[in-house]
Amino acid sequence: MDRVNRDELIRRYAAGERNFSGVKLDGDLSGIDLSGADFTGNKMDEFYFERAILKRASFVNTQLAQSCLDGADLTEADLRGARLSYANLRVTNLTNADLRGARFSNTRFDRANLTGANLSGTDLGGCILCEANLTGANLGGSSLHRITFRNTIMPDGTIQNS
Repeated sequence: MDRVNRDELIRRYAAGERNFSGVKLDGDLSGIDLSGADFTGNKMDEFYFERAILKRASFVNTQLAQSCLDGADLTEADLRGARLSYANLRVTNLTNADLRGARFSNTRFDRANLTGANLSGTDLGGCILCEANLTGANLGGSSLHRITFRNTIMPDGTIQNS
């Protein structure tokens, strides 16, 4: 498996490469723009993507447990089947993201923007959504057991507290 450090990833991305599926990456990718990159199927547990720009990036079936995506921009990202248990998604932009079948158990979504996100079939058990925005999101078939809502805007525009 190809191992790539942060500087090499930035160089390859700047040269036009977008497919990093199957590439072993360093754990801190904070603050960099990797829009459109493909990380499909990678094991990226305990990674740092704080303030990273990941618009339209693909994390299909990627393991991101205990990762930090605070302040990241994941607009229109594809996270179908991703595993994000115990992750931090505080102030993360997930507008129109495809999250179908993702596993988010015990994940923090404080002030996260999930406007128009497709969360159908996701596991949100034990998650905390504090001041999150779910306007227009699809929650059909999602597991919502033990979820905590604090001043969260629900898909229909109502405010939920539990």
